[in-house]
Amino acid sequence: MNEQTNMMARYEVPGQILRQWVIPAKGYSGFFLARGETLRLVDLEGQQVPDVVCFRAHDLKDELNLANSQLASKHRELLNGDILYSVSFTPLMRIVGYSNELCFTYGSMCSEELNRLRYGIANTANCRDNLEKALSAWNIPGREIPNAFVPFMRVEVEPDGSMEIKEPTSEPGDHYDLRAEVDLVVGISNCPQERNPCNA
Repeated sequence: MNEQTNMMARYEVPGQILRQWVIPAKGYSGFFLARGETLRLVDLEGQQVPDVVCFRAHDLKDELNLANSQLASKHRELLNGDILYSVSFTPLMRIVGYSNELCFTYGSMCSEELNRLRYGIANTANCRDNLEKALSAWNIPGREIPNAFVPFMRVEVEPDGSMEIKEPTSEPGDHYDLRAEVDLVVGISNCPQERNPCNA
């Protein structure tokens, strides 16, 4: 077994593995996830964050809404058992396990525009462009992609209310499990951000 296979198998999978693949650094993936299937995200090298969005497969306008998810769960950072809801409060995914509980649920993903505003640099690789490519088969334009749910991402809120992005604490092989509550279209960006500590 190679090192990536070893890392994928660090934690036992409580069921049958239907398919598995590696999203390269700065890469992306889009796919269908059937109701009842569980998506396991594995951080192969540690301190890497995946931006995840999802849409109800039979109504792509019914998309992930993190504000609804926070209000329903009463948690700012979602925890095991919490549900990712859609804009119409359809349960889309349920958090069913993890080896590292950190996640980010209350801000925008990196984009060309945000990177230019924050860092004064144009034409940077970013999650919004990645997700638009990942979801191109479903004709979902970048401006219609909702804010992403980001396992392993570490953002701390300071006493004055400001937010600071910190290095993740995830280690090689850490996992985060999300079970589909309905048939879904899912997009993932292996976050390419290099100008803040979100990927160490």
